[in-house]
Amino acid sequence: MSRDLARAITALESGGAVPAAARPSLVIGITGPPGAGKSTVIDAMLGVLEGRVAVLAVDPSSPFTGGALLGDRVRMNNAGPDVFIRSLASRGHGGGLAPRMRDVLSLLSAHGYETVLVETVGVGQEEMDVTSLADVTAVVLTPAGGDSVQAEKAGLLEAADVLILNKADLAGADRVEQELHEATGLPVARMVAKDGIGAREALELIRTVSRRGRPGVLAGFAIDHLGIAVVSLAESLLFYEGVLGMRVAHRETVAHEGVHVAMLDAGGSRVELLEAMSAESAVGKFIAKRGPGIHHVALRVPDFAATIATLKSSGARLLSEPRIGAGGHRYVFIHPASAGGVLLELIAHEHP
Repeated sequence: MSRDLARAITALESGGAVPAAARPSLVIGITGPPGAGKSTVIDAMLGVLEGRVAVLAVDPSSPFTGGALLGDRVRMNNAGPDVFIRSLASRGHGGGLAPRMRDVLSLLSAHGYETVLVETVGVGQEEMDVTSLADVTAVVLTPAGGDSVQAEKAGLLEAADVLILNKADLAGADRVEQELHEATGLPVARMVAKDGIGAREALELIRTVSRRGRPGVLAGFAIDHLGIAVVSLAESLLFYEGVLGMRVAHRETVAHEGVHVAMLDAGGSRVELLEAMSAESAVGKFIAKRGPGIHHVALRVPDFAATIATLKSSGARLLSEPRIGAGGHRYVFIHPASAGGVLLELIAHEHP
């Protein structure tokens, strides 16, 4: 099966067909400055992980063949029969990853791999694509050599969900751990990866963070409102307000979207009625094509800027840059093609 999977990945890298969308249960991104011991950390984790595990080690490309240069698999001695290791060439792709990584994850999921460890190039990353690919991103640092300064300059600390302090048997480890925790507020796992020490505890911390959701970016979403396109606000309010007894909390005209808006309270969320100002507005065209009905779903986002950055790096299609909408909130729409056929609106979780 491993040979078949390797051939399938090679075909994919050469422009093969995209597999059916799927995803392993847990994708862990491992990154950090050069020399921090990322491959050794992964090898230590392989010694305690159970089930089918895959490792994707992204290496710089050969200028002659385009293939991976380093071949980190030679440093991984704990790989058992259920472990699949593949070196992928970055092929000049920015962000520390290789092209078509999401398609490779789909292949791995289809072959029954439940946990995937993704090691980035680790050479001065700037875009940090791994944060949009992984469920949890772990940044590996050491007490020596100014790793934390390198990581901060490269933006790695901002991308981290978990910090792994490798070579924690070196002098100064206690001080560096305290400084990292105070500077970032992130949990720090101590490891001596070459001896396999701390691997189980680091994995448990990663699983805990994954269950809670990534802090600041993916955690804390809530439904803000359902947007309903109507032919007439006055007629629709006869039902929602007059019959159902819902309360109109806010009314407004949003000229740049070409709509008259009525917001009704609905417990912790709201219902937004949208009347087109003209047949040429987006809502007017929607009604002409589909008739009145649910137009979009709006989610409140705890870290609006970080979420927008994650969407852009993942290739999601945004219909515009963020704007100011009804009630003065910042919002942006995601094209249905990127959101499973639903027009999705993201709203900054703030109160102007």
